[in-house]
Amino acid sequence: MDINYSLDRAFILKLPDELLSMIISPMAPIIDDHEYLREQYQPYEMAVALSLVCQRFYRLTVPYLYAELVINTGDNTWRRPTHISKYLHRTFRENPLLWKLCRHLTVTYDKSNIDNLYAVTDCLTWLTAAKSLTFWGLEGKKAWELLQLSAKHISGCNILSLDANYRYNLHLPFVIDALGDFKSGFLPNLQTLKLGGVSVYGDQICQDELKEKAGTAPFTKLQLRSFLLTPKSLEALVCWPRRLEEFELKYSSGDDFATSGLYNSWSLATLQPILYIHRKTLRSIKLYGLNKNGFDGFDLREFENLEKLSLASSFSGHPLFNRNESCEPPDSLLAPHLRVFHWDLTLLDQQCCEVLRDFGQAEEDWLRLLARKAIKHGCPLQRIEITFNPVFDEYIGIDKVYPWDRMDAMGADLRPHGIEVSYDTPTVSRERYSMLLERAAEDNAKLAAKLREFLEKFLNEPADEAYTYSGVKIEVPAFHLSTLDPGISYMVEHPR
Repeated sequence: MDINYSLDRAFILKLPDELLSMIISPMAPIIDDHEYLREQYQPYEMAVALSLVCQRFYRLTVPYLYAELVINTGDNTWRRPTHISKYLHRTFRENPLLWKLCRHLTVTYDKSNIDNLYAVTDCLTWLTAAKSLTFWGLEGKKAWELLQLSAKHISGCNILSLDANYRYNLHLPFVIDALGDFKSGFLPNLQTLKLGGVSVYGDQICQDELKEKAGTAPFTKLQLRSFLLTPKSLEALVCWPRRLEEFELKYSSGDDFATSGLYNSWSLATLQPILYIHRKTLRSIKLYGLNKNGFDGFDLREFENLEKLSLASSFSGHPLFNRNESCEPPDSLLAPHLRVFHWDLTLLDQQCCEVLRDFGQAEEDWLRLLARKAIKHGCPLQRIEITFNPVFDEYIGIDKVYPWDRMDAMGADLRPHGIEVSYDTPTVSRERYSMLLERAAEDNAKLAAKLREFLEKFLNEPADEAYTYSGVKIEVPAFHLSTLDPGISYMVEHPR
């Protein structure tokens, strides 16, 4: 390096603010509301260090550091560094110019520990420029008073998220009372309402109160998770906004897979008349985790502005334990202006998750058939999005074709018709998949040898009993040992 190189010739400080901001912003990412690990504070260490380098870096970095904030009513929590709320409160008290920097504010309320309640209360009156407000753990009178306080002071909020944090005690009547009728100036700019863990309390109360408020709410996006009330209450909630453009329902029961709601027969047919209320304005529908699968009674052909449909693959019979019972994509899914179809193969089960074999020939055929129907009926489908993130790379029963190669092949075939296929970054590389196939072949060869030994020992004599091989019952006298393929896994099940 030339030691005589002039220090005033353009190093990083010669870049304009716009480019420097683009470099700095990834160092202070917005934290996902559902992630609470202490390690997530590590990315901010670099941003803090940069803010101490010079005045210019300080000016550019500080807005990112204070853009997303989390304050707790108590310090007794593993989810956040201790004393953070006290330190934030002290900083804001000493420097009011920082108040306007907060854009995303999260409040976690613990009724058993409210030592920092004063800090939370003051921050809700100071940080009035926040556009997104999240409350975790709304339990007790003081918690709801905080929500009402925030609605009064943070009137420019666009996104309001209320979550019961797996306790399923978010009482909808309390939400309705806290938000009021939107005519008194509270949250007049609210665009998105997110409710998680809606309790079973007050089903009839909700219906009665919302009936009087129908068409008064300004929000156009409604996102629900673990909604435990009845379809009638959901209908009343859907009628609350004047117009609804986006609707999401994920889990009609507790997402702990143990908590039941007041109604246990949720299906797409249940939602049909509810969503039909906003058929002229809905642009996006996302549905996951209902009690029943199948497409009967679900028709979107009158939803004239629907552009995106996101469905769990379970509605089509996936995971397909019995391939003969899968539901082919019906014409009724093809709204007249549907442009994006999102298929989520996430396995909604507490004990297990999706694996590599969950996207095979049957899944590819299902999506290809949907695309062919869209082309046939003149549906302007432009993109098929696939969510497939197998966590475990177990090799039992995996297909010889790499799952993401199937998606690429499908995309290549559909591209001439104007349809793109997209998916998440593969969780298993092609090299790793090839290794798993080799391991499966080795294990299957060993299994075939053991099975052949078993058959020779116990089934050599003719018998009238039927045994099951790979899901197909075969009469023993007609079965020949020579047909065993070392490259195929066999399952033997003795009839009881």
